[in-house]
Amino acid sequence: MKRIITKMYLCLLAFCITGGISAQTQNSMTEVIPFKTIDGKIIVEATINGEAADFVLDLSGHNALLPEALKKLHINTEKRGTFSSYQDFVFKQVPVGKVYEMGTVAIGKNTFANDLPAFTLEDEPYLRKLGVMGVLSGAVFRTSVLTIDMQRKKITITQPYRPSYMKLNYRENFNLITGLGVVCPINIQGKPISFVLDTWSEGLVNLTEADFNTWSAQYTKGSNQKVSNGYKEISQNEESLILPETMFVKTKIEDAIAVKNPFLKRSVLGKKILDYGIISIDYIHQKIYFQPFDMVPIPEAEAKVTETKVEDGKLNPITRQFFLEHIFDYRKGNDFVYNGDKPVVIDFWATWCGPCMRLLPEMEKLAEKYKGKVIFYKVNADKEKDLCSHFSVQALPTLFFIPVGGKPIIEVGATPEKYVQIIEEQLLK
Repeated sequence: MKRIITKMYLCLLAFCITGGISAQTQNSMTEVIPFKTIDGKIIVEATINGEAADFVLDLSGHNALLPEALKKLHINTEKRGTFSSYQDFVFKQVPVGKVYEMGTVAIGKNTFANDLPAFTLEDEPYLRKLGVMGVLSGAVFRTSVLTIDMQRKKITITQPYRPSYMKLNYRENFNLITGLGVVCPINIQGKPISFVLDTWSEGLVNLTEADFNTWSAQYTKGSNQKVSNGYKEISQNEESLILPETMFVKTKIEDAIAVKNPFLKRSVLGKKILDYGIISIDYIHQKIYFQPFDMVPIPEAEAKVTETKVEDGKLNPITRQFFLEHIFDYRKGNDFVYNGDKPVVIDFWATWCGPCMRLLPEMEKLAEKYKGKVIFYKVNADKEKDLCSHFSVQALPTLFFIPVGGKPIIEVGATPEKYVQIIEEQLLK
């Protein structure tokens, strides 16, 4: 009997382990987005309040806009923003002015954020030379995994886990500190030392003046190296140190150099680390993955987004992107016109809303009742805040009844009897 129980336990344990591994590699969203580099800086396109513009990606910076970007990107300067616990850049010296909320921020088709705060930058000629409107931090990726591949010049955004080609055993924990700093360790002669990941600063390791003075007693001096002064063009040379036996995660870093950077408030791991391999930053689980470029082939199938499957007779969950593609693309600024071939009902709901939860079974019954005649959708208001904000959905549940070629009939409250009347008299007339 004891042997049988032991076997059953081992089978259950194996099932749990393999199930866990499988779950980690099944992403609900994967999107691959190309970027360009100018002077080695990562330039990504983002859409702010419907306007596309280029930005520098700086994971040790903060969202920040050039003065002229306020008008171009339709920033509401009547709506002041705040970073709560800090009033200027946390990790580097950057002169800034007022803080505003950015409104709607989108990268690609599936990564969105609302009302992120952004500093107004003072005059930054080099950013203008780069052709950007400002700086984007990691804030927009807080619910995703961001993978940066400098060799292919692509970022991959996945939810909720890393891309499948990133090896599970090539990872480390990191700490997310005030200022959204990703603090991760490198090993020098077997000793772990933590730095903030910086995708703007030149070189491998940039040390504050105080840290450099401490390290100078331990390591051999190297040749002078160029360093970044905030977002100014590189023009200054500083002393450097040669680092022995340097590793990041499990990758050996050849010719490792640490340079003094008097313009930093905290020592950082600079963007040269991106020349050694692919990096994945899992903000949700606070894991960082890093592996050489040629470790595994990257499958073409990785670059796809899981499609929303719509079943007739079911209450189908949809996203903002599905709404834009299949219901109405409000980014184009036209009057609402639904061009589908069947009327639709959309239920805006949330898990914390008691009336919403009681209504869901009734909506499922209606979806079955009107199978083949009306398509039923539901939108999670907590996840799709931009969609709710655009249509001023504030009270829940809110329902849209949309006839073919028409505009939404909007009802607030859980009244299934009234819903039947609207469907019969206005959607199916």
